[in-house]
Amino acid sequence: MLSNGTLNRVYMIALYAALGVGGSAFSVLAAGAAVFSSFKLLIGRLTISRQPEALAMAAAGLAYYLSGVTMIATNPGDANNYLLALERLIFLGFLPLFLQISLSDRESLRESLETGAALGAVAVAIWALVQWGLSSWAIISFRASGAPGNPGPFATTSAILLAVCLLAALRQDRTRRPLFVAACFCAAFALIMSGMRTLYTALFVLPVVMFVFWPEARLRLLNQRSIWVVTALAIALVSVSSLIIASRLGHLFSMANLSGLSPTAANSLGERIALWYCAADAFREAPFFGLGRADALALMGNCTNMLVGKPLQYSHFHNALATAAALGGIVEISAIGTLLVVPVYWCWRRRLDPDARYGIVLTLSMLTIYGLNGVTNLMLGHDIHDALFVHIMTVALVLMAAREQGSAR
Repeated sequence: MLSNGTLNRVYMIALYAALGVGGSAFSVLAAGAAVFSSFKLLIGRLTISRQPEALAMAAAGLAYYLSGVTMIATNPGDANNYLLALERLIFLGFLPLFLQISLSDRESLRESLETGAALGAVAVAIWALVQWGLSSWAIISFRASGAPGNPGPFATTSAILLAVCLLAALRQDRTRRPLFVAACFCAAFALIMSGMRTLYTALFVLPVVMFVFWPEARLRLLNQRSIWVVTALAIALVSVSSLIIASRLGHLFSMANLSGLSPTAANSLGERIALWYCAADAFREAPFFGLGRADALALMGNCTNMLVGKPLQYSHFHNALATAAALGGIVEISAIGTLLVVPVYWCWRRRLDPDARYGIVLTLSMLTIYGLNGVTNLMLGHDIHDALFVHIMTVALVLMAAREQGSAR
């Protein structure tokens, strides 16, 4: 029978490798881990921890789940809302996952997370390259979507794999450092090929986060050899993907020049601005509890039709705050805010603990990626995004905690 440490190690590697090869396979594996951990907790094989990080994050997850329940209760005629009771169950998994994951020591947990991420990074690069080749090396219209079949979740997973591989490459005494540097290159390439412009910013922001909040890594980044390696990799990456970068950014500038910041149905930028105007209307109509899914989407179609002469229909308002305001009002905004503020609070509380810095930087990197996503796209509300947020944030909190957390009988 596998020990808890071995089980955690094998599952962690498989889980983050699945980010690259299986699309929603990660969601299934993460949900399976949450169910397994919850069952162990129920039968007394895990002891509830008094670790405040775990309890605070569990409370935030419960608040987000209850926000979905509130949306159901305040919009009983909207059948689309009832799925929230199922879709948000993963957010009740923070505490059980924390208890199970914390049975592994920090070093084993870091090693398995980084190994899985490196495998996933290679896989997303292969996906991007193969899809590009199958598109006859198209430039203007090409966007890699990988196993998820959607450039958004593909870009998110690539950015998170990049963050973990960067952490691995910057850790000291790493005999496998060149492999993780290569994995960084793979993840960055996949991210660029996704065409997700808001997440392009992560290519610059993630190293800055690590430089600012990880003093040991800062010293390693500033040595002459590291500077040469980073410069060479940057040149290689830009050389390989420069046409895609130029095409996507050029298209953005073209849209901005065409319509400025006015709502229009002529391009995706104008459509997003129209959606934000309509989300504001939805919020004014139901500020506390929101309109629910069906009514918010119906308003989206009617409002955009009046605003730009064409009914626009999407599953969300292409901004995390706008979507939360329209669907769930102040209750939903508060719940999402809690999910983001709680990890930031613990980063601040643990800032002076050298052993917590890896977890702090991982947490801030994840929040950066999700925050960038939320500017013009979807932050939560997709199965991969939700499962990944819950699992990676739990891992980061375990790594941040200053003492052993769980126990098994």
